[in-house]
Amino acid sequence: MRRLRGWRAGAAAAAMAAACLGIGVPAQAQAPLPRWGAIAASQQWFGYAFDQPTREAAEQAARAQCRRTAGREADCTVRTAFNRQCGALAFGNYGEWGVANAPTREQAAQDAARQCNAHLPTEPCKVAVQVCSAAP
Repeated sequence: MRRLRGWRAGAAAAAMAAACLGIGVPAQAQAPLPRWGAIAASQQWFGYAFDQPTREAAEQAARAQCRRTAGREADCTVRTAFNRQCGALAFGNYGEWGVANAPTREQAAQDAARQCNAHLPTEPCKVAVQVCSAAP
């Protein structure tokens, strides 16, 4: 086997050490893990989930929390699901609602309230929940 000299030898040794320790993999080469979130609602009751491994798990957890919050077997519907983002839900005073996803919690809340207010409630809609799931 031929011996490496100079900087090549140092680089080769560093690469081998990094491989053995499991480090040195560029961040761009690592795929981000999915981190799903969801918001479910039934009338004025709601539930949410975040940092779940799959969309189905997030939706199921959000529906279950919604039913627990309602204190009964409510018909909780998933209003939104998101992966590595934020979601928000806003309610109006007569059953209007709006939901949005965005890169930030604040933007999702603003967009959800704007969507709800587009249904012409008599009073401004209020954001009920805003949640992020491993947002970038």
